[in-house]
Amino acid sequence: MTELKLAEQLKANDKVFTKSGHLFGLDEMKRKEENPGDYEALWHILSNMCNIAWEVGCKVSSSPIAVEGGDALWALHLPTGEAVCISRGITAHPGLLADMIRKFIDLGYEESPGFAQGDIFENNDPHYGGIHAPDFDTAMPIFYDGKLIAWASCVTHVSDSGSVTPGSVGFLNPDCYSDGVPVSMEKVGQDDAYYPWYEMRIRSRTRTPDFVLGDAKGRLAGCITIRERLMEVIEKYGIDFYLDSVHEFVEDSRRYAVGRVKTQTVPGRMRKSQFKDLAMKGKNVILNKQDVDCLMALPMELEIDGDANIRFSLRGASGSVPFGENIHPTALKSGLLNGYSHVIGFDMFNSGPAASWDVELPPSGSWANPFDVDWSASSGVAWAPRGAVDQQPLRGLRPVVPHAGLHRGDGGRLRHHDDRRVRRHDTARLLPRRAHPRAGQQRLARTWLQRRREQRLVHLHAQRRLRQRRGDRALLSDSLPGSEHRGRLGWLRPVPRRARTHRGVDGAQHALGDRVPVRRRRHAQQGAREPRDVRGVSERTRLRQLRGRYQREAVDRGGQASRARSGTCRRSHARPQRVRDGDRKPCDAAIPDPGASPELRPDDPHRLGWSGDGDPIDRDPVSIEDDLNKGWTLPKVAADINGAVVSENGSFAVDTRATEARRTEIREKRKQRAVPFREWWTAEREKVAAKENMDPAVLEMWRSSMSLSPDFGAELRAFWGLPDDFEF
Repeated sequence: MTELKLAEQLKANDKVFTKSGHLFGLDEMKRKEENPGDYEALWHILSNMCNIAWEVGCKVSSSPIAVEGGDALWALHLPTGEAVCISRGITAHPGLLADMIRKFIDLGYEESPGFAQGDIFENNDPHYGGIHAPDFDTAMPIFYDGKLIAWASCVTHVSDSGSVTPGSVGFLNPDCYSDGVPVSMEKVGQDDAYYPWYEMRIRSRTRTPDFVLGDAKGRLAGCITIRERLMEVIEKYGIDFYLDSVHEFVEDSRRYAVGRVKTQTVPGRMRKSQFKDLAMKGKNVILNKQDVDCLMALPMELEIDGDANIRFSLRGASGSVPFGENIHPTALKSGLLNGYSHVIGFDMFNSGPAASWDVELPPSGSWANPFDVDWSASSGVAWAPRGAVDQQPLRGLRPVVPHAGLHRGDGGRLRHHDDRRVRRHDTARLLPRRAHPRAGQQRLARTWLQRRREQRLVHLHAQRRLRQRRGDRALLSDSLPGSEHRGRLGWLRPVPRRARTHRGVDGAQHALGDRVPVRRRRHAQQGAREPRDVRGVSERTRLRQLRGRYQREAVDRGGQASRARSGTCRRSHARPQRVRDGDRKPCDAAIPDPGASPELRPDDPHRLGWSGDGDPIDRDPVSIEDDLNKGWTLPKVAADINGAVVSENGSFAVDTRATEARRTEIREKRKQRAVPFREWWTAEREKVAAKENMDPAVLEMWRSSMSLSPDFGAELRAFWGLPDDFEF
């Protein structure tokens, strides 16, 4: 029988899945049923093989982002591109890598330039599925006895991609022409070596060519590691057992995810809206078109049918923006798989769970699908809206979803040799203690940089930084605790004495002593259910002098050491002495109004914190008690925000009955302030119809949303009872 070409095999796979409902037509899992021991052993061997590739690739790279941050990933794929197993690392990328390989096949690369052992293919271009230019996606075909049996793929986040601003976070990029050096679905090497022109391009178009080329060599080393280890596996288990099993792994993962959806959900539809502001009017921008305030609509609709198939839709997404926050739909879908795997399909993380999805193409011309209308749209920091959107539907699949991610900052300076060096820091968020049954105690964890199966092997990256930097970061107690599931503790970090510049929220570099725009965001009200962050700056503090305490302790928002210590350091519960008012200004007093711009000096800490989800008076008293005794919240906060009745006798205790009584009183007072929905709707409708107090950014957002998604616009008008010709 003539062997099918890869493009023909892709079509055959799609056809048999539509007909049978099983990937590759696998109605039965023969290898799993006949030899479950070897089946399970092979899975773990292949998974460990990818993790070994991650270790090798990151070490060969020597890039700080790879070595210290682990911002990379390696994967093994089927010949037609489906991901089989994935390493630890930046788990938002397996979908991108699988789609890239499929796109090589769809573009006819099997015929020209052809696939051969040792070939190297790459893409970092968002126009063709990449997320943003600093993420270089690489794939290498793997042959056995002259037959293509697999692909090894990887991604690394480089320190600089040559964009208009230094670093790897191109928020200020006004268009794709400023995003940096493109590698657009190219063959960049053969015989396990990059072409000379590839190295020349990197050296002439990036600010940190040694690091970027080091990442390239690391990607290559990791893929070769997968290939060589795979040959050993095949020699042990045989090519037939391997090929049958890897196909079953993908179908097995699909079945597992479908089963989880059936047991955790009910058929129905969930709709969720979220918004992202870009307040850039009057700021230091690159092009005049960026001198504007923008508001982005980030909607998500999730519908589950009776067979546990899921449809995702972004109807109502607003138009593209003149900043780096636009994204290709493929990257958006890959991000969905990342979050989905942490909640639903984490048993065997691969392409299987996404097979039961129907992801509706986002509106053409929106920030989530810009290139058909706005080819020049920038994707310099495309993960910013992606992270917000991808978490929304997961709340409907699991009551408590971890909001994991990184806070990143880029800057640059000239060294004594007048060469540009890019600075970048990654700081992990603190997971809510109850975010996942495997999360255990609150700890620093980079969950979208690792697989949920390895939750216990969390990177204590930020905690290690606390020690290495001699206490220049301090955990921040009560970093917006007003929620049922408490948010991550934030941190304080001083402006280094050696720093010459500091990046403000406007994205521009400012010299020390300059007045820098600082954004402060708070809960709209106590008990807000949406995760929000807070940023600010304290002036003239004693943070450096207190470095010994901050190395081990949580601090309150005024820079005062918390009464109980975080982490594993156990001390007495004696109250610490409050920092003298003459030695510091509390954070809340540092910026008298949101528009103020404080003067930054060495040792002045900037701060960042996250809130959580849910009504604060629904928080478990046991969790409140635990937070109090660890110094992660204060008694006044527990009483005023969480409605807890707290007593102290050497340690804190929460009176459950008294707390419930107080919370009942709070709920009754809320009812007294409440108004019937019809009255509220009538009053609000008048405001909407009159466009009352609507900023131009708000009007433009709704105009673009309704124009790009007419059916969404019709539903919006119908909800508010507005005329069919109403426009914002």
